Amino acid sequence: MFKTLRVIAVVLAAVVMSGCAGLGTMKQVQFQDNAKPDTAMVNIVRRAVFMGDGAKVEVWDGEQFIGTLGAGELLQYEAEPGEHTFMVYVQGSWGVAKGELKAGKSYFLKFNMSGFGPVSLGVADSYDPRIAEWKTMKTITIDKKATKKVPEKYIEGARKILTRVENGQANVTKIADGHAL
Repeated sequence: MFKTLRVIAVVLAAVVMSGCAGLGTMKQVQFQDNAKPDTAMVNIVRRAVFMGDGAKVEVWDGEQFIGTLGAGELLQYEAEPGEHTFMVYVQGSWGVAKGELKAGKSYFLKFNMSGFGPVSLGVADSYDPRIAEWKTMKTITIDKKATKKVPEKYIEGARKILTRVENGQANVTKIADGHAL
């Protein structure tokens, strides 16, 4: 009996640790500390916390898929200035942050997962002391040359959340001027 339980535990651990393949092919890049004058730099952070680390997080800018985020990674994304709705998706849950991005500014958004409730996408204040540590994390961006087309069913899922955001039926974190660096 103990042998059977041990085998089940090992198989379950292997499945949990392996995670799922993400939608995007990512590549490691050098962290860019400053945004270009005509774009906004969005940094989406996912700390490694063990609980749920094997699950991949899919990251969206509206209907546009912008990358797959693993544990202990920081995704950098250059965005046009203006209104944006950023969304993260993992295991059936969505987190959303929305606001007006300014040219030449950088923003830090943080993926949060408690294990007992929904996921969220927080936004760090410009003076948040954790930013210095986040800048040293493994930095990634989507590899546009290697990434395949995102299947329509995933885009439809993002559209449904965007509709809920527009209708005021979603929990949304506001991106404000005080968040810009």
